[in-house]
Amino acid sequence: MEHTIFSVNPRQRLVAALLLFFAWLIFSSILLYRFGFAHYGTFDDKQLWRFDSAGIRLSQLAIPEVAGWQVVHVLDKNCGCSRLAKSHASLFRELYQLPAEQQIYRSAAELIAAGFTLPAVPAVLLFDHGKLIYAGPYASGPLCSTNNSFLTGLISRQTQLEGLWLNGESKACRCLVSPGA
Repeated sequence: MEHTIFSVNPRQRLVAALLLFFAWLIFSSILLYRFGFAHYGTFDDKQLWRFDSAGIRLSQLAIPEVAGWQVVHVLDKNCGCSRLAKSHASLFRELYQLPAEQQIYRSAAELIAAGFTLPAVPAVLLFDHGKLIYAGPYASGPLCSTNNSFLTGLISRQTQLEGLWLNGESKACRCLVSPGA
């Protein structure tokens, strides 16, 4: 029987396979955590929002006011979270039956230029008869699942707000906006 330097008994193969498996598992977990939670955090962690910044009107964004709901989607193609928010944006057409002309897309820079402090994107601004009633993330959670949406109750009018809700305290997938965006 000829022995080579690389001959390995079955027990050594099992140990090597287990070591390789656990190394792969640890490495994969680190990568998933890093990429899955890289942008997860409090929407307004620096508490930039104040109620004086909530006086934005649709006319400041060059949007004519109409009766009923109007939605301003604020997405950023450079933010990985915006990809997740697109499923929420599609719900406005499909589930909430909101026509495309009542859904407007603006950039963070456009909102900031109009005088609205925006801490993070993706964000949604929900107007009812021209009055801002909600601003913040579409949903909570690291993947912003449509099952964790804040908006379903508001649009269906099952949830009634006493006033404006600047939802900065929720944890969601978001990319922070620099003040000079």
